[in-house]
Amino acid sequence: MSFILPSDRYYHDDYNELLRYFGPSFHLGDCNSSDDKIGQDRQNYADDDDFNRRTYTYCYQSIAIAVAGIHRPYIAKILEHTADSGPNSIIDVGSGGGQVGLALHTLGYNVSFADLYSESAKFLAWRLAERRINRPLYLLDIRGVDIPVHDIAICFDVIEHLAPEGQHNLIHRCAELGRTVFMNLIHDERKIMNGVHYMVDTESLTEYIADSWPIWYQDYYPDGNGNFRQRLVVYGNGIQENQ
Repeated sequence: MSFILPSDRYYHDDYNELLRYFGPSFHLGDCNSSDDKIGQDRQNYADDDDFNRRTYTYCYQSIAIAVAGIHRPYIAKILEHTADSGPNSIIDVGSGGGQVGLALHTLGYNVSFADLYSESAKFLAWRLAERRINRPLYLLDIRGVDIPVHDIAICFDVIEHLAPEGQHNLIHRCAELGRTVFMNLIHDERKIMNGVHYMVDTESLTEYIADSWPIWYQDYYPDGNGNFRQRLVVYGNGIQENQ
């Protein structure tokens, strides 16, 4: 297969980009957001860190989630927050393949990217070069990297991949990188999978953030029982500055 046709189930231009990147090793069947597939892949690696750095699965899944529109309400809130503030700098923390950050780049934001060195980060570096986008990609596991403070830090679909003891650290790190932070908390017990998705105590983390920063939040994606599966939290001293 040389390219994906509009008639194909998983058609999207970004999948054709993924096909060009992987070449003969591209798997059309991986172009979905199946967590079961990720769970199966996790068994091939020694530990969480090894999996997160070496798996190719997230390159596919990040596009699938974006195509499904999961992040659109969050992007809408970013647009609303910045409507009257002129140019804004954004850092995409835990950017993976860069799907959300690249979308914001096309909307005129000055977007930087930050993540650990991984197959997803390598894919993002290739995408930036392929699209001739001259924006920084910071590798967070390299000591001494000087990352400037941005107007906004976004961190989507990241915190659930950290064990509870690492979730507070992520919240603080994002506040160091952005004056205002947009982060989604995914609370979906169906997705808890050792080594892939961990428990996210939405209420406890919301209270933890509120103890240190101004905060605004809204819940999204209710299940059949009226329980919300995701919460967008917006926090940081930038909220006060914009009031």
